[in-house]
Amino acid sequence: MATKSNGWTAGLVLTLLTLTLPAGLFGQQPEDEVPFELRDGHLIVIKGTLAGLDRMANLLVDTGAAATVVNRKLARQVGLRVFPDMGIKLAAFGSGMKVERVLVRELGLGRRVITRSCLSADLPWKDIDIVIGLDILSGASLTIDYERDLLVFGAAGVTEGSTPFESQEGLLVAPVAMNGRTLRLAVDTGAHMIAVYRKSVEDWGKRVIGEKRTKVAHSGGFIEAREITLPSLEIGTAKISRPAVAILQTDNPNSKIDGFLGTASLGLKRIHFDFQRQALSIE
Repeated sequence: MATKSNGWTAGLVLTLLTLTLPAGLFGQQPEDEVPFELRDGHLIVIKGTLAGLDRMANLLVDTGAAATVVNRKLARQVGLRVFPDMGIKLAAFGSGMKVERVLVRELGLGRRVITRSCLSADLPWKDIDIVIGLDILSGASLTIDYERDLLVFGAAGVTEGSTPFESQEGLLVAPVAMNGRTLRLAVDTGAHMIAVYRKSVEDWGKRVIGEKRTKVAHSGGFIEAREITLPSLEIGTAKISRPAVAILQTDNPNSKIDGFLGTASLGLKRIHFDFQRQALSIE
């Protein structure tokens, strides 16, 4: 998590004061396979289209983002309608970022064409046009196939051994057992690794392996962290051996989430999100 992009996705939490976002945009539709590029070992980037843009748009698919966010420069370039200020802020590890609400017209995502209100902000990646968040992703079940570099929208339901998740602070939160505790982690496909708040793991003490100091980027700055290796972690019936975990040397006192589960760091073949049943399964 040493790059500027990692922290932005790892900690993206949405506070909506007056904005209501409709769900179920995709509905019951056939499976739709979309190839992706895995950048920096964890960022899922696909190609899409956008009305007014004369090239393919670079879309970052991120379950760690509660809302879809358009690069502010692109929003101005294609003339997206800006709504009046509504007191909307994004927060990463407790720091705020002012954003605008815009109307996105004819966003092409696979076979789907979406028109809806989204957010606009200065993104920390030069070549990412839009971050696709849960407000859009939760409209259909989603499988991320890391083996084939494919996203599958509308894929079949979860298998036996699935893990329930809940919506908390706009994110997908699942129970993860590690080091003798069960933590509530936001399932974050945009995060480079697992990161937990220190207040949630104060009792770990010396029960860790190979501790070292590191820095985690967030919102253009950095936060101190201790990187450790745990013997294992469990998500439902799946067991992951020797995961690396960053213990953030700060806390978000207003959050009920213990941290973030960077899925790309787990060595998975596939992860499936069933938003209707609120369950996920991994292979």
